[in-house]
Amino acid sequence: MYTLYWERLSGAIAPQVIMEEMGVPYDTVWIDMASGAHRQPGYADINPVRRIPALRLPEDTVIGETAAITLVLGERHIQQDIVPQPGDDDRAVFLFWLSAMAANGYPLFTRSWHPEQITFDEAANETVRQRAEADLADFFAMIDRSISGDPYFLPRGYSALDIYLTMLTEWSADRDALFAANPRIAAVCRAVADRPSYRKVMAQHRE
Repeated sequence: MYTLYWERLSGAIAPQVIMEEMGVPYDTVWIDMASGAHRQPGYADINPVRRIPALRLPEDTVIGETAAITLVLGERHIQQDIVPQPGDDDRAVFLFWLSAMAANGYPLFTRSWHPEQITFDEAANETVRQRAEADLADFFAMIDRSISGDPYFLPRGYSALDIYLTMLTEWSADRDALFAANPRIAAVCRAVADRPSYRKVMAQHRE
């Protein structure tokens, strides 16, 4: 049994959607980030990085970071075929874009939402936020140009990249404008949103 540490409306929904797609049993532990529970010793002992989500594996190991969770689940449940395996022709491309979204896209939202975490100069917060929004626009435009499938990211069809990308767009300040500017991203997100797994998880986060 897996245990997922999560928070409603945190937006980090990809691991839960992936587990729903795979049909693996899991339970959940809600971490109240608004009260700072993720920074308290109890959770810090579970995930030293103090981020949400984290996943406790059946053997009791806990891992964080959505990209790492995606790869571990994909390698343990290969029958679902949403994570390319070693030897697959598109494995390298999948790893590149998963890493690019995690390392380049994800941090831009931190800069946009919490510029105070980037600078000690309170007067610079708005400038930091504006630059982050501009960088996000460039990032999503680059992603849009790089989508090679239809309607999904990769020609193979539905994969965990589509789930991760859709998760990122959920954090956008103006998702309609993002979709209007990036039609390939919009097509990916519409296709993912039609899947029962995604609808189920989003309903739980909105409760």
